[in-house]
Amino acid sequence: MKTSNHFTAAALAQLCAAKGIRHAVISPGSRSAPLVIAFTQQEGMQCMQVIDERSAAFFALGMAQQLHAPVALICTSGSAVLNYGPAIAEAFYQRIPLLVITADRPEEWVDQGEGQAIRQQGVLALHMKKGVQLPRLASDDLARWHGGRLINEAIDATLLPVPGPVHVNVPFAEPLYGLDQQASSLLGAERERAGSPLSRPIAQVLTESFVLPEHARWLIANLNRSKKVMVLGGQGQWSDALKQQLNQLASLPQVTVMVEATSNLDDESFITCIDRAIEGVNETNENDLMPDLLITFGGAVVSKRIKGLLRKWKPEQHWNIDAGQRHYDTYQSLTHDIAVSPEVFFAQIAASVKPSESIYGEAWRMVDDRTRERHQNILNDTPWCDLKASEIILQHIPDGSDVHLANSTPARYAQLFDRRSGLRWFSNRGTSGIDGCTSTAVGSAFASRRPTTLITGDTAFLYDSNAFWNAQLSPLLRVIVIDNRGGNIFRYIEGPDQNPELLKWFEAPHGRDPLALVKSFELPWREAKDADALREGLEWLYIEHTKPAILVVRTDAELSPKVLREYFKKLRD
Repeated sequence: MKTSNHFTAAALAQLCAAKGIRHAVISPGSRSAPLVIAFTQQEGMQCMQVIDERSAAFFALGMAQQLHAPVALICTSGSAVLNYGPAIAEAFYQRIPLLVITADRPEEWVDQGEGQAIRQQGVLALHMKKGVQLPRLASDDLARWHGGRLINEAIDATLLPVPGPVHVNVPFAEPLYGLDQQASSLLGAERERAGSPLSRPIAQVLTESFVLPEHARWLIANLNRSKKVMVLGGQGQWSDALKQQLNQLASLPQVTVMVEATSNLDDESFITCIDRAIEGVNETNENDLMPDLLITFGGAVVSKRIKGLLRKWKPEQHWNIDAGQRHYDTYQSLTHDIAVSPEVFFAQIAASVKPSESIYGEAWRMVDDRTRERHQNILNDTPWCDLKASEIILQHIPDGSDVHLANSTPARYAQLFDRRSGLRWFSNRGTSGIDGCTSTAVGSAFASRRPTTLITGDTAFLYDSNAFWNAQLSPLLRVIVIDNRGGNIFRYIEGPDQNPELLKWFEAPHGRDPLALVKSFELPWREAKDADALREGLEWLYIEHTKPAILVVRTDAELSPKVLREYFKKLRD
């Protein structure tokens, strides 16, 4: 077996394999040739080619999201690197492990008119957990030891103390395509020398922090004294044990637990449709519903309504539970930053909290029950629009599926409906951008090998048009495109909707038909223009296909935002 004769390329491939990285997503280029040679020849490494670097990065993000392990991303030098930017920012805020390996020209050629030589070192640093520059020359033992140590540090940083993206920039001088015998390269030859190998895998020993006993006692005492405790869970994939601990807290009269679709913690004892429930808050009951103590954990929260309400209420105490985030003050009321994992925190305190004399949990349940009843009555009379389409779609997704919600409106509509158990929910809510939603779902379906449904809008779907320019398309992927001919969210947001002359600059009507894109990739498709056609289309969508299947749902651009405004008004009334 042969590998690249560039030390850093061979070292990267071999140490990645030794430390458990099994997948590499590669975009073509010349300067990255040593990396391509090393990774494609590395035993135990599955290499996939995705030509468009922006799509490749989101594809790798979707894979790493499902594998809970780092995926290597490899590209050539120059502007190719910059195309990774959107996915890197999403991975940073969503805490998804990516090892971003970028080939580079020798540093001496930067700003000297050399092709594809940009200021590449640290170019993505603001959204990287760590960045390392490997030595261009590894001609002596000190340089080899240094390179091996940096690679170990970079790989470990993708997972610890919390996951995220890490950048490895690797300058290569020509010639680029030379080969060497694997046995005489990095690990083999050095193990034959006296002493330790210079570039050996360095094992990371896992540890877990916990709340010190005296602090835990203080936290429990506060919970026992509090009459109104709100627990708010953000985006994440959580253990069954955490859900049981939250159930235990939700059974207490002084506690309400609120979660969203992407929290993946649905339970009948929780408030699971936050945007719907808080429309029942009014001047009469507001004082009973505002918390004295707010406990938050997890990633992004979709609901702008709950953010606005909590910033207005400003609870006396706000505890944020997060092993890696310092001073995460979303609600402008943070009083305690608790740097442990939510699983550890709730395991330490849940069983020791005693019920107090309070009607807080019951008050929220009454509001939730009332708005749920109103919700169903409203839906019974709702005409064909985005809201009605969302109701039908969410009823038909098969059990055991993963559901990806694109930004913007699909991620919001999903929060309004009670969700069935057996589904897992994902969305790129780290940065909440529309770029890469389809590519992420493509990567997720490929890695998980589970039935996967992407619900997206026409603008997000067209924006990520290269998502299907990919040889790794899973036949288990289903895509539902709600086509209202533009960024329909801007017809609902207060501000853009008030100025018809400027609305086109926000809504950006594109004049393109998503089906033209679908047909260009020769994917199976159907379209639906009313409720009956949608039900029939969904029946077709979820039969067996040999390729990803696409259902385009046509709705009225002007009617849908009017219906949504009326929906919230009726919930309040």
